[in-house]
Amino acid sequence: MHKQIIMLEVKDATISVSGSILIKNLSLIAPDGEITCIAADDATALSAFLRVVMGFQSADAGFVSIDGELLTVSSAPAFRRIMCYLPKNMNLLRNQLFPPEASISDEDDYGVWNQVLPTATKIDAPAELSAEEVFRLASETIANAPDKSIIIAEEPTAHLSTELALQLLQLLRDQATQGKCVLIASSNPQLKACANNVINLNQINL
Repeated sequence: MHKQIIMLEVKDATISVSGSILIKNLSLIAPDGEITCIAADDATALSAFLRVVMGFQSADAGFVSIDGELLTVSSAPAFRRIMCYLPKNMNLLRNQLFPPEASISDEDDYGVWNQVLPTATKIDAPAELSAEEVFRLASETIANAPDKSIIIAEEPTAHLSTELALQLLQLLRDQATQGKCVLIASSNPQLKACANNVINLNQINL
């Protein structure tokens, strides 16, 4: 009999931002082969949760582990190599559609996930991507990560038409069917309905 491997576990985690506790005593298991949806009314809480799961921020209490190995800020770069991330703001990955003339190398290939460093130089904001470009970028990001065993998506259908949203949902289902751990952060009813497991942070933090 095939034994299911627990890909990602959060145990008794308390998470705060600027001294304000957003998540208390959160425990969950996001297993291989399933879609787990994390829902909350507070977008800041969802973002903080993802930062902890990807190791850009430490939990105030509790821990995150992947396949039984502890994920910390210092160990996170190695774990991020097995993660495929779809940010809510897909402009962060737009260089995959429109490669810059020059790029800055970084030991952490996914430094873009941790936002752009502040600068004193004024930089014009790039034009917003169209719904078609967002979908193309999301689908290409998934297609280019066949070896990534964890898919993390933050509000993946936020900027898509109904038709494209359904297509992206099918792509995420396909990833779970292939045995990957798919973790979605969203309160969208459509996304929650397609998930195998839904964790509501509002109920946990009562």
